[in-house]
Amino acid sequence: MTKLANRVISIFNRKTSMRLAMPEWDAVDDICRRENIKRKRLFEIIENNKDPKLGFTCSVRLFAITYMHKHLPNYLPKQKNGKNNYEDIFETIKFMS
Repeated sequence: MTKLANRVISIFNRKTSMRLAMPEWDAVDDICRRENIKRKRLFEIIENNKDPKLGFTCSVRLFAITYMHKHLPNYLPKQKNGKNNYEDIFETIKFMS
């Protein structure tokens, strides 16, 4: 299983901690680079727009997945070696364990 990384974050000048898997932290950082905003600002945007029934960490995960899904190409062909694209993801996750 992929290890969770705990980080202290600041949202509206309030410090808290959040645990995400490293690929989730990477996704958040990729989104920030693409949108040219700081991580703190992205977290504040998520906090302001999240469903009040959901926790903050869950909302960050949901945002990152939805963002990546929306910005992926509509069609990803099979790899040249005949593997499906999802097979490499499982190999990557095992590697990070």
